[in-house]
Amino acid sequence: MTKPRLTRAERRDQTRSELLDAAARVFITRGFDGASIEAIAAEAGYTRGAFYSNFESKEQLFAELLQQRVYSLYREMAEASIAGARPSLRETGEQLARIQTHEQGRWLFRLWLELLAHAGRDEKFREIAAGFWSTNRQLIAAGTRQAYVDAGQNPPLPVDRVATAMIALDIGLALQHFVDPDAAPLELYPELYEALFRPLAPPTVPR
Repeated sequence: MTKPRLTRAERRDQTRSELLDAAARVFITRGFDGASIEAIAAEAGYTRGAFYSNFESKEQLFAELLQQRVYSLYREMAEASIAGARPSLRETGEQLARIQTHEQGRWLFRLWLELLAHAGRDEKFREIAAGFWSTNRQLIAAGTRQAYVDAGQNPPLPVDRVATAMIALDIGLALQHFVDPDAAPLELYPELYEALFRPLAPPTVPR
């Protein structure tokens, strides 16, 4: 059977997706600094012009890749919490630990470290890096606020500070596990999330 012809928008989406997939492969083998736009375009089977028809820069592509492949998982967790499907603190820690064990999450975490190093030299790139945390911070804060509303209580701290602390623990554990997995095993995620954030959690609302 003849495949239906793609619309212009569908072709553009396909090209963009293939460039992202190719970039992931090139970033794995070459790192961020070593991955050129020409290499990414060639890996996807496109020209340099096709790249610039879809992305302003390698930095923009890199940011979108991380958003799609890693930070979408964090966003889904936060959005589920806002909607009322809230895991316990232990379950939250277990979910975050699983991200670190996922093969794609592990290599993208290494790329994230490169992003932070690049952000130290480039103010615009620093804004891109900050955007990941600001979005997740807002979502986590909204979920925390809704949990207290449902419990009929006020949070003991501003919810954006609670969200910042949760992000800080996640990043700190991920970094320590990356460089010294024996000293910072992933089992620490559920243990510490439950131990450290229990005083900040509202009581469970009976269903």
